Amino acid sequence: MSDELSPPNLKEADILLSDLFEEVQEREGSFKGAIELSKGGKAIESLAQSRVSLTLGRGAGAIDSLRQSKVSFGNPRNMLIQLTEATFKNSGTELNDIYKQQMRGQFDFYYMTITVDLRPERAAKFWRLTCELDFGPKGSGEPIVQSLFPKQQWRSVMSFGVEMDAGLDVGLNGNLDWKVGAESAELDKLVELLPGELQANVGSKDDFQAFIAIPAYRYELGHPEILTIGEGSSTCYWRIQDSELQKIGTAKFAIVFKVPKGTESITLRGIAWAEPDINWLTADIRDVLGELSDRLKQLLGEKNKQASRLARGDTEEWVLNLPKAASQA
Repeated sequence: MSDELSPPNLKEADILLSDLFEEVQEREGSFKGAIELSKGGKAIESLAQSRVSLTLGRGAGAIDSLRQSKVSFGNPRNMLIQLTEATFKNSGTELNDIYKQQMRGQFDFYYMTITVDLRPERAAKFWRLTCELDFGPKGSGEPIVQSLFPKQQWRSVMSFGVEMDAGLDVGLNGNLDWKVGAESAELDKLVELLPGELQANVGSKDDFQAFIAIPAYRYELGHPEILTIGEGSSTCYWRIQDSELQKIGTAKFAIVFKVPKGTESITLRGIAWAEPDINWLTADIRDVLGELSDRLKQLLGEKNKQASRLARGDTEEWVLNLPKAASQA
């Protein structure tokens, strides 16, 4: 997996998709005059979606399904809580002495889940999803990312959760590392899938001793590749690559971060984008592919190397007031 993580220009991607749509529609000769597109790529709002899907040619319909697909962030405030010694004690977990000392005199620790919703329209197919988060302010009060989930070594867990009705519970142990709880009947099978260094971090849900961060964790994926970067800094990334990425639904990313004591709020900037599967796209426009302009033929000829230029995505910026645990209020 490429570790290049340069975000695409989402406005330029909208324009490029509109240009591609116009060229393919013109060459397919279908539905002429019924749709007028602005340069930003928005169709007339009164046009019924069912009518588009029925009257557009195969290629234009595929591009339109990509244009209508959405990527959006959830609200990071939804699962933002302070982590204290009591948080772990109440779950029967002994916190590492280093983190005890930091919590008492240097840092406040927080747990947060950020979600990214991928909603493919009709038959649209995607192959890669990237999420980038940038914490602020910078300088002496800069937040520090402590721990991230998921990582590549947990890829088997991500796909294994599909087989379980109840999913997998993901929690934090006393080392602020991740632990997974499974139903007893599935435990042996799950342990066999994991590398040796992680097997000790898997246990039965009945005996799960950890702060449960994400209950019933599961993805509709096969064999995802995961790139995770950012622990020890104020910027972090996830990149998930899978041949059935469009089945991911709502992706959940877990973060533990710390801030200097006395910090009351932070800023958080996020960008997430999903890259379409160019092989799927070119298969649907193959009848007119040779008639497209040189710049579009060149773009599509690069296959998924240039897929980010047609990405669907979302950007957000939040100011987060940091909550205090009841004992700290």
